[in-house]
Amino acid sequence: MKQFAKKSLVLFIALFFFTAALSAKTPKYIFYCIGDGMSFAHVMATQLFYENGNYEEGNESLVFLDFPVRSAIRTYANNSLITCSAAAGTALATGHKTNLAHIGIGPDKQPLTSVAKQLRDKGYAIGIITSGQLDDATPAAFYAGQMRNDTYQIGKEGADSQFDFLAGSTLMKPFNRRDPSQPYIYDYYRQKGYTVCRGPEGYNSQKNADKILLVDTDTTLKKWLPYVIEREPGKLGLEFMVQAGIEKLYKKKNKKGFFMMIEGASIDHASHPRDIATAIKETIEFDRSVRLAYEFYKKHPDETLIIVTADHETGGLTIGETTTHPFNWEYVNYQKMSKESLSKLFQKMRETGEIDTWEKTKKILAENTGLWDKIPVNAGEEAQLMQCYYETIVKKSSKQEITLYAKSEPLVADAIALLNKKIGVGWTSFSHTGGFVPFYAIGCQARQFGALNDNIEIPNTIRKIMKIK
Repeated sequence: MKQFAKKSLVLFIALFFFTAALSAKTPKYIFYCIGDGMSFAHVMATQLFYENGNYEEGNESLVFLDFPVRSAIRTYANNSLITCSAAAGTALATGHKTNLAHIGIGPDKQPLTSVAKQLRDKGYAIGIITSGQLDDATPAAFYAGQMRNDTYQIGKEGADSQFDFLAGSTLMKPFNRRDPSQPYIYDYYRQKGYTVCRGPEGYNSQKNADKILLVDTDTTLKKWLPYVIEREPGKLGLEFMVQAGIEKLYKKKNKKGFFMMIEGASIDHASHPRDIATAIKETIEFDRSVRLAYEFYKKHPDETLIIVTADHETGGLTIGETTTHPFNWEYVNYQKMSKESLSKLFQKMRETGEIDTWEKTKKILAENTGLWDKIPVNAGEEAQLMQCYYETIVKKSSKQEITLYAKSEPLVADAIALLNKKIGVGWTSFSHTGGFVPFYAIGCQARQFGALNDNIEIPNTIRKIMKIK
């Protein structure tokens, strides 16, 4: 009996230390995935789009919906219930609330330190990836400390960070207009040891370089990558950047592991003008990028942590409209270009006189939205569009719909609003809202995130599990 008790005690002690060792394990690889503007409704709309047969083989559901840890996160800024990407990005990167338009600095404008910088200092390789501009708010919050409008200096701090892999559409301000003596931003990156790669071909030919800055081939680009809905095959996209980042960071054997921030920036850009088809396609690309992280996790399940969340909600998206009618998710496929691009097309054609009759105008709308050709439009709905055509094209009394990033032609705005209604969604805002955003996690130490309800708790929990003081 005494021998049995002794063996039991030994077994209990062994199990205790084994359990303690497991609970003390830190992730070797961390993926921090941020859907800019992505609300619960964006997630649900994309999932319903999938469930109605609109998926590639093996992608029947958003991959992160099956992650075991799920929560809802508050996003408010220090000085506003409704946040901006600068304040929200700072909260997600540093674990501190700050004021609107502050990037990586507190309300007192004193610098804050991101978890990415702290992990860099602990010997981890760092990757910052976005489908938007690298010097925009969310990615910048992980390496910079400036007011949002000081874009040139933000870009320089990206090079100063010495992060291993930086990828995005472009750098918005390559020149310092206030001080022409300052270097061209891409030359500054080269001075700091970066190899500048343009597009997939540029990366593939130079991927063995030590530190990489990957941007689009279009040297005139000042904004985010072309939307998925209209992007040419083979062009730079979020999926390629994430796959390249994984390949690059995993090969850095002199590092303890890696930390990768992935931002799906254009979910937000498409939601400001209330463009559901474009927003869903952007959420799909974000999901596919998270899926790449998940495939990596399946090869390294005991060493990998994946976090998926959002910085804020955009547009006040609702599933369901004021009237009761069936959802028509297949209508998403009939829109061929974003609301923004369709507006630019109409502006050009209006100036050249190419849409001087309703029939010509109707044909262009039908080709690019599916209205009439594939989506039924009743006489009353067409009459409203014709009235808008008469007021804005014939009488030339155009008053554009202005949102944060774009100006929309009134007729295009009305046509996309009709398409939204027929798909079955509604919007309440052209801006951000103060709603909760989703949170999902899987992998090593994911359970530590189970009780979170505020965005600053995410980086602070990363600090806790990574033993950062």
